[in-house]
Amino acid sequence: MNKNQHDINEWIRFAQMDYDCALKMAETFHPVPIEIICYHCQQSAEKILKAYTIAKGNILTKTHDLDVLLDQCKQYSPEFSKFSNISAALTSYAAVSRYPPVIELTEQDMKQALKSACTILEFTKSKLMEK
Repeated sequence: MNKNQHDINEWIRFAQMDYDCALKMAETFHPVPIEIICYHCQQSAEKILKAYTIAKGNILTKTHDLDVLLDQCKQYSPEFSKFSNISAALTSYAAVSRYPPVIELTEQDMKQALKSACTILEFTKSKLMEK
């Protein structure tokens, strides 16, 4: 395995870990740490999109903005445009959920973040498997 493929695999692994962590916290923690779960959902989406852009030969873009990353992904597959409607909410969790004062997030926000992150993660992993 070449270094580039190893790096891509690590980005995928970290993206999956963020999502798995968020899901596990949602299922087992009481009270549920909604802000931290939303943060891990954003991180999962960010890392898997970065994996895709790296796999396509892009230099790593240091950003938490999913719209920026989606624009890069759309250069190679226009199908990524279908995530434009969910990227803004996830992007907001990169910072607002980590530092006080925290914006009031609800259980519905958390459920949507989990769903959105899972959708982006699974779709992007399938695109990475295409030859």
